[in-house]
Amino acid sequence: MKKIKEFINSILDVILPKDFEVAEIEKMSEIDILNSIPQANEIKNSKYNALFQYKNKLSRKAIWAIKYNKNQNIIKKFSNLLYEFILENISEEMTFSTFNNPLIIPIPMHKNNLKERGYNQSELVAKEIFRIDEGKNFEILLNTLTKIKETPHQSSLKNKSERLKNLKDCFRADEKLVKNRNIILIDDVITTGTTMKEASKTLREAGAKKVVCFALTH
Repeated sequence: MKKIKEFINSILDVILPKDFEVAEIEKMSEIDILNSIPQANEIKNSKYNALFQYKNKLSRKAIWAIKYNKNQNIIKKFSNLLYEFILENISEEMTFSTFNNPLIIPIPMHKNNLKERGYNQSELVAKEIFRIDEGKNFEILLNTLTKIKETPHQSSLKNKSERLKNLKDCFRADEKLVKNRNIILIDDVITTGTTMKEASKTLREAGAKKVVCFALTH
């Protein structure tokens, strides 16, 4: 079965050649990726963490490949790098504080957007992180946080006030599942942080203890 998939993919690569940068990223090792893409600048809110700079061309191409093409090769590499980044950032908290048995939750899409695209890229990354972890550090529960309001994309809005208004009360959390739990929110991109802020607020109002946010890029 694997050989059949590889053969089909090789045919598709000839018929529909991949973007040059995407093809280059697929060839890179994880060390190459770390050496080629600048780390994200530190975000003012210490609860928000991102791995790479979104403005970097390779970084953007990788995100697009994950977001719009469901590129499994790149999903696996970037999820593994994000997994290591998460452990590095929370290891001290897990050792010396009550941030134990955190629950991984991907930023959800509205059902209409999900139906149109067919998958949620943040969920793909969260699932891959959980697969890599093998249940040693994290638990994952899907559909714990849902997006109940269909909203315009944040990048289409002019200012912070519009972005905040756009996402206000757009999420709902299952109180029975998140109450007294530590949460790790996962997204592909943190732009202004408005999405993470609203999702975190919703989870805390549902009884979550602490919410920490991670993204592939910023």
